[in-house]
Amino acid sequence: MLTMDQRDFKRFRELIHHQTGIWLRDGKNVMLASRLTRRLRHHGLSSFSEYYDYLERSGDALEIGELINCVTTNKTSFFREMHHFEFLHDVLVPERTKAARNGQSKSIRIWSAACSTGEEPYSIAMSLCEALSGGDSVGRLTGDTSATTEYAAAIASWKLEIVASDIDTTVLDKASRGVYRDDLLDGVPAALLKRYFLRGKGEMAGYVKIRPDIRKLLHFERINLMDKPWPLSGRFHVIFFRNALIYFNQQTQDVFLRRMLQLLEPRGYLILGHSEHVPWLHDQIHPLNHTIFQLRERPE
Repeated sequence: MLTMDQRDFKRFRELIHHQTGIWLRDGKNVMLASRLTRRLRHHGLSSFSEYYDYLERSGDALEIGELINCVTTNKTSFFREMHHFEFLHDVLVPERTKAARNGQSKSIRIWSAACSTGEEPYSIAMSLCEALSGGDSVGRLTGDTSATTEYAAAIASWKLEIVASDIDTTVLDKASRGVYRDDLLDGVPAALLKRYFLRGKGEMAGYVKIRPDIRKLLHFERINLMDKPWPLSGRFHVIFFRNALIYFNQQTQDVFLRRMLQLLEPRGYLILGHSEHVPWLHDQIHPLNHTIFQLRERPE
């Protein structure tokens, strides 16, 4: 692997920060070099300086996209941090059901920002379907069942939309297909596997696919959070932005989060990762538990 000197590291760091908001801390030279080496090989270049000069000279938007795909980190799993999905099942859906009985629309709209390969938004969809069809809390569901579509009638009268976004086009393409190796589903209860996944046969043995009626609840969108405006309209009842803040400095975190809060419904929820805390935003959001925050009442 080629080595990256400090001058090139700083140049790429500034370029990546400008393009994505991601801030690479000092000492990430080796990590960045390992991720960008394949782009040098693709273009037949022999140094990172040549690659940087190529990007600067050509302004190649497609290659900038490849650069971004190389530097983003995509670590996720189904029902990661289960308590967040239990919250959807045990708190959000009952709240929305009560609101619907009081005349509000029967709708639930959630944004899974930085959705990676799709495990998070599909887990959201399954949690909503379980709650609306009267299923047990997803975290405690252990029994198996032969029924696979009982949730369909329960959700038919609801408008459910999950916007799943990421900056990385490669992972978004994988997420939109909804096909996964079955060994990646070890944490999914057997009853949910039965209801929401189709098992592959023949050349697809060892893989599973999300059922089409679950996939249609998701809308995939490439969103670079540095862009203004974001290609979104309307408000959300919940925004998931988990395990992503670590990649941004606090100034950028603040910009992104405040823009997200503007997209929440009154008393809506922001859900962050297990180690992410934003005390400087407590004037706008009220911390509940397990890194779940509720939007405070806005002054009239």
